[in-house]
Amino acid sequence: MSTAISKVYSWSMQAGLQAMVMMDRLWGNLIIDPSLKASPHPLIARLRLKGNILRSYMINGWAVISHEDVKALLRDKRLSSEVFESALIQRVIRSAAQGLVTPIIDYPNIVNLDPPDHTRLRKLAAQSFTSRFIQSLTPKINALVSALLDEAAGNEEVEVMDVLARPLPAIVIAEMLGVPAEERHYFEQWSAALIKYAEILSADAIHEAVLGDLAMRIYLQELVDLKRTHPGQDLISALIEAEEDGDKLDIEELLSLCTVLLVAGHETTTRLISSCLWLLLQHPEQLAEVRSDRSLLKNAIEEALRLEPPVLALSRLVPETFDYKGHTFKKGHLVLLSIAGANRDPNVTPNPDAFSIHREAFEHLSFGHGIHLCLGMPLARLEAEAALNQLLDRYPKLTLPEQDLVWSDSPFFRGLEQLTVIAGSE
Repeated sequence: MSTAISKVYSWSMQAGLQAMVMMDRLWGNLIIDPSLKASPHPLIARLRLKGNILRSYMINGWAVISHEDVKALLRDKRLSSEVFESALIQRVIRSAAQGLVTPIIDYPNIVNLDPPDHTRLRKLAAQSFTSRFIQSLTPKINALVSALLDEAAGNEEVEVMDVLARPLPAIVIAEMLGVPAEERHYFEQWSAALIKYAEILSADAIHEAVLGDLAMRIYLQELVDLKRTHPGQDLISALIEAEEDGDKLDIEELLSLCTVLLVAGHETTTRLISSCLWLLLQHPEQLAEVRSDRSLLKNAIEEALRLEPPVLALSRLVPETFDYKGHTFKKGHLVLLSIAGANRDPNVTPNPDAFSIHREAFEHLSFGHGIHLCLGMPLARLEAEAALNQLLDRYPKLTLPEQDLVWSDSPFFRGLEQLTVIAGSE
């Protein structure tokens, strides 16, 4: 397909998607709309009044918003994680790619695979992601947080996203992979590009994601080649050596796994750090409690994960038609499982829209559920705790100034683009 024809096709695809958005508006079941980026939660609350399982033309399928159903369907073997087998998604992404190879479709990663492929890759990856390995990173992460905050020393106002929340997870992942210090900044750029795959209403955004994906794979290919001949104490070297019953990762699997580690490890942790700090600053009485009893910081992190999940929703594909609670999920339909909706389900969490570090139980699905439970979950918690502890140590008078908050445009990722705080005296 020529570039000109591809662009015309891409524009027609976007027009078709916009038409489906209008259909959802007319039927009252709009699920994805960039105008809702300030907060999707009021919309979800209104949709909940119509039911827990709603038809959506926008995604050619269904949206599920109750905790019980999201949790059940995340474990339901009748749904597939291989969402990029969807004819609709393939048409959208390939048209936006304008003839380029599209790694997210052509080289599926562990997140978008079903058993037995998923089982095999997870076993191999898990060998290098043990609890002991994650805990061994504690001194290094603490040192990184300290160094990043040193760069902002003396500033009356601190832009937390630029100073700490964005660079920290990117540096941690880069160091884990064995990336030279002078090249770590590339990872932050690639991560920002890769999440644009989720912006299905923007051909330009998807095209940018494809370009970032390809650039990162070229870089990682060279790094893997280097580690094969000069292995080190890093994750890529460990993944190259990982073996299960004589089985090892091939090069495409290795590159795809490194890519998903970047996006999952960077974007979610960046958003967790900023959202938790923002929520604490909005509730100074609870912030004071956390300052005086740091054991409550773990509770604050879990409550931030519940209230503002970094990943708003997960998608699944219907391989074969089946009925679920009186609804027919047809072959080829997409099912959008709302993590944000599940986390604020009033049937599970009393007063679900309130931030409280004293909840007796944190019933959230922010790291997924079932066989796809996030491998990097302990690392995200570790980084967030290190970052927030040191922020509170350095700035005993931390406050939140008036500012126009800007939230990310992504319909699937929830987080602040900027967060300025008044540091006070160190």
